[in-house]
Amino acid sequence: MSVKSTLLYAAVAALALMLPGAGRASELQKKMQELALEIQGILKTNGGFNDVAVGEITGPPSPPSASGPGLQKPLIDELAKLKVSTNEEATIVIKGDYHPVGNEKDERELLLQITLLVRNKKTGKKLGELTKELNYKANNEIVKITGMNADLSEYKNSDPPKINHELKKQLEKPPLKLEEYKVKTRDDSQYAVEVLVQKGGKGEFKAVEPKDVKGQAFIDLGRGDVYRLKLHNNTKLEAAVSVTIDGVDAFTFFDPEKERPAYYLVAPTTKREIEGWPMSKKGGNEFLVGSLSESAAAKALKVHDKLGTITVCFHPAWEGKDPPPEYEGTRSADENATGFGKEFKRESQVLPRTIGPMISAVTIRYNK
Repeated sequence: MSVKSTLLYAAVAALALMLPGAGRASELQKKMQELALEIQGILKTNGGFNDVAVGEITGPPSPPSASGPGLQKPLIDELAKLKVSTNEEATIVIKGDYHPVGNEKDERELLLQITLLVRNKKTGKKLGELTKELNYKANNEIVKITGMNADLSEYKNSDPPKINHELKKQLEKPPLKLEEYKVKTRDDSQYAVEVLVQKGGKGEFKAVEPKDVKGQAFIDLGRGDVYRLKLHNNTKLEAAVSVTIDGVDAFTFFDPEKERPAYYLVAPTTKREIEGWPMSKKGGNEFLVGSLSESAAAKALKVHDKLGTITVCFHPAWEGKDPPPEYEGTRSADENATGFGKEFKRESQVLPRTIGPMISAVTIRYNK
């Protein structure tokens, strides 16, 4: 038994936020730490600069995704820990890209390759090209960054390498089922996502019908629209659900950072609406289609992709350390853009839970 025990925030009005395991760096964070150290070394050997301009980190043309901000933010955070500040006018500029790739040694394996180019903008000289790869240890992060759909309902007792091999197959042929307004990975999936939209930020929130575009779910959103996510959990267990928008975790701006959650809790055989970015235990800001937030943290992110991605990952969750029989022996999970709309109030409290493996990941794309 190696599922991860953690905590949940639960609100009086059914808002539930899950805290991540304390003191555990993700595989992505570890790679960003390594990249930040290498960048610091380049700065020291090329004039002793102590600031950089972090530009776009773009994704592949297929499958289309817009997860650059989700890579920029941890890189900026790790650079800050090394006393390297970010400044748009800095002499040293960093740009990059990310791509899902195969492994030359094992063609079944799915890797996510992140490459950063470091250049002196005044001279045009390339100072370094840095590359890191995420492997099966970062299966969940690969799903979120690539914005892929994943159906792992038949792999809940599999080890990470086997799950990784299955993810590679599903990246090439995405599992997708559209059922009226719901987006699922398969016809009999018990998890689903709907998008509710308030056009122009006025009137009622109404469900938007998604379209299947080359195996990807798309919805039409316009600048000024406000949206919510309706999460469906038709299983007999609670669901711990992560929400990632343009590669940025929904809880990125939650304060205080030391209490920052990682998941929403959805009760068994029910559904719940996610109103926006949680900012604290007291509430948050609506999901608004427009520019990114005016906050200092969000201003640091460079987003020029014309595509938006919303990725929702479902995990079973339960009280206590002993899992239900079906999860015995499983491993745990670990130009417009969506910005901040109006503030909303929502009180929350803390609950203990254990998280099971990722079972379903649904990605919905929208044109900006």
